[in-house]
Amino acid sequence: MQPLLELIGIDKSFPGVKALNGATLNVYPGKVMALVGENGAGKSTMMKVLTGIYKKDAGQIRYLGKEVAFNGPKSSQEAGIGIIHQELNLIPELTIAENIFLGREYVNAFGKIDWKKMFSESDKLLKRLNLDYDSHQTIAELSIGEQQMVEIAKVLSFQSQVIIMDEPTDALTDTETESLFRVIEDLKAQGCGIVYISHRLKEIFEICDDVTVFRDGQFIGEKPVSELEEEKLIEMMVGRKLEDQYPRVEVETGNIRLQLEGVSGPGVTNANFTLKSGEILGVSGLMGAGRTELMKIIYGAATKKIGHDKTGRQTRNTENTTRRAE
Repeated sequence: MQPLLELIGIDKSFPGVKALNGATLNVYPGKVMALVGENGAGKSTMMKVLTGIYKKDAGQIRYLGKEVAFNGPKSSQEAGIGIIHQELNLIPELTIAENIFLGREYVNAFGKIDWKKMFSESDKLLKRLNLDYDSHQTIAELSIGEQQMVEIAKVLSFQSQVIIMDEPTDALTDTETESLFRVIEDLKAQGCGIVYISHRLKEIFEICDDVTVFRDGQFIGEKPVSELEEEKLIEMMVGRKLEDQYPRVEVETGNIRLQLEGVSGPGVTNANFTLKSGEILGVSGLMGAGRTELMKIIYGAATKKIGHDKTGRQTRNTENTTRRAE
C-alpha cells in the first residue's frame, strides 16, 4: 500500500544532542499508525519537523507522492496534515462554529461574517463525525471529551487526510475514550491516515493497525500490531527484555517532608496528604480536577484560602515560599 505520508531518514540535532538519527515514519490511508517510544525517543521532535516548527538537518518528507517542506504549522495544516495536541487549543467563550473557523471565517459579499454558512458548515463537520452537537453551543458547555471532538472537527475543516493525535486519551474518561475510538474508526473508513502517539500500550493494541517504534531518536522498526505482543513491544522501546515491568523497590521511609491539612484555594477544596522521605506520592485526576492548582498552592504561585502546608522543618506560607524561590 502506498503511504499518504513518508518521513524518510530524518536527522535533527540541537547543541550537544542528536534528537533524530535516521528516523522514519510511514502513514497509510485508512489505517492508524501508532508512534511509540520512551520519553526523549524523538516522537515530538519528529512531529515538529513534519509541521515545519523545526527544520530537518537531513532526510526527506513525502506527502501524497511528492516531496514537501513545510515552513510552519499553518502551511502543513493547509496542505491537509492536522495535529490534535495534548493541550486543547479552543476558546471557551466562543461557540463550536467560531472555534472551528477562527481566523478564517466565511464572509459575504459585503465583507461581513456569513454566520449562516459558518454554522451550516460546522454542522456538516459534526455530522461527518456522527456527533449530535449544536454548533451554537459554547466550548465552556462541553466536557473535555466533547471538546476534543471539536478539535477533530476543526482539523477536518482543513480537508485533512493525515491526522496526528498526541496522547489523545490522557484527560478522557473511559466512556469518552470509547467515543473517540468510534470516531477514529469512522475516519479510517473515510480514508484518513492517523498517527496515534500514546504511552498507553493497551490502547495501541485496541485501536492501531501498525506500530512504529523510536528509541534514542532512531527508527527501531515498523510492524503490524497483530504480529506483536506487549512484552516484545516494550523490549523494542527500551532495548532490553524486562523481567519485571514494575519492580517494587523496598525503601525505608523517613521523616515527614511535606504535609497538607485542609488546604483550599483556587480549584482546590480540603486537600490533605502526608509525604515522607523515601516515598513517591502520585497525584492523579482528569484535566481540570485540580492537580496543577494544588501544586501552585504548595509552591506559592497561588494563594491558599484556608489550611496549612508544613515541611519537616517549619510551617510555610505562600509569601515566604515564593520569596525563597526568588
